[in-house]
Amino acid sequence: MTEPKTKIAARIKEAREWKGLTQVHMAQQLKVARQTYLDLETGKTEPKVRLLSEISEITERPLTWFVYGDEGIEILESEYKEEIDRLLQFFSRLPHSARHIILQQCINLASFMAEYTRALTHKNK
Repeated sequence: MTEPKTKIAARIKEAREWKGLTQVHMAQQLKVARQTYLDLETGKTEPKVRLLSEISEITERPLTWFVYGDEGIEILESEYKEEIDRLLQFFSRLPHSARHIILQQCINLASFMAEYTRALTHKNK
C-alpha cells in the first residue's frame, strides 16, 4: 500500500504536468524555492493545507483530489448524484456570463459555510 504522503506528492506532480506547467513556474507562483517545490513532488516534504490549496487553485484541480484521488470525487458524486444532475441541467441552460456569476457566488457561499462550520466546531471544543 502506498503511503498517503507519496500519493499526494504524485498527484501534485500529475496536476502540474496536466496543466502543462514547469516546476520553476509552480515554485514562482507559490513563492517558494524550486527545491522546496521539488521536495513536495517527490514526497520528501508534506505540504501544508494552505500550500496544497494554492496548488489546487493554480492547477485547477479540486483540493479533495490531492488527498483522495478520483475515489473522493466519485464518492462525492454518488452521494449527491441527483442534486448534481439537477444543478447541471439548470446550469447548462444559462448563458456563459450568468454561469460565471453563479459559480463565483457558489464558491463564496461554500467558503463562508466551511469557515462558519469550522468556527462553530472549534468554539464547541
